[in-house]
Amino acid sequence: MARGDEDPLPLRSTRWVEHSSDDRLIAMTRCWALRTDQQRREFVWGELQAGRLRQGWGYRLDLDLEHLADIRQRGGALKKHQQDAWRGNRRLLPSQPDSMQVGDIVVFLHLPRHGVWSIARVTGGYRFEISTQGNAVDGTPDYGHIRDVELLTDERGVDPVRDGAADSLRRSMRPISRMWSIDTHGDEIVRLIGGAGTLPSS
Repeated sequence: MARGDEDPLPLRSTRWVEHSSDDRLIAMTRCWALRTDQQRREFVWGELQAGRLRQGWGYRLDLDLEHLADIRQRGGALKKHQQDAWRGNRRLLPSQPDSMQVGDIVVFLHLPRHGVWSIARVTGGYRFEISTQGNAVDGTPDYGHIRDVELLTDERGVDPVRDGAADSLRRSMRPISRMWSIDTHGDEIVRLIGGAGTLPSS
């Protein structure tokens, strides 16, 4: 198994200040780093601006994570292409252990451009809808895995150098899979949300 496909991550919790007018303190909010398809950055960024987190390995109807979870629950075996999709994306399905939940914070690497991060809050559950955008492998319409999100940063994003991101957070953002926990850096992520390149509170 390649390092990028490793799955188990420890469950942690953090506390952070919600990006809202009343600055409520929220407990047990998770923080995630997400690696998206950099060869389709413009498409992924446009979808994020429209409130949709889209992830690849979603190019066939039988890759819907709810369908894959049902197969596993019934004791069935996943095919190779289904295993690949499940291994990298299962945390997008809120019914799974150690998974992304509504209210969690997601930091996107190299969006809207290389070297910059975008940050969003998860606002809705999982759904599957294959886009018309072809992937970079063979042009097959892909990116069917969707979570609704609220984008918290604008087109400037967070520049980890310009905005003084802690070295520990910057090191944690080196890709180790498609999605991984950065819970221990919650306080630093909150600081960055409130800094340069963020949208005004509603």
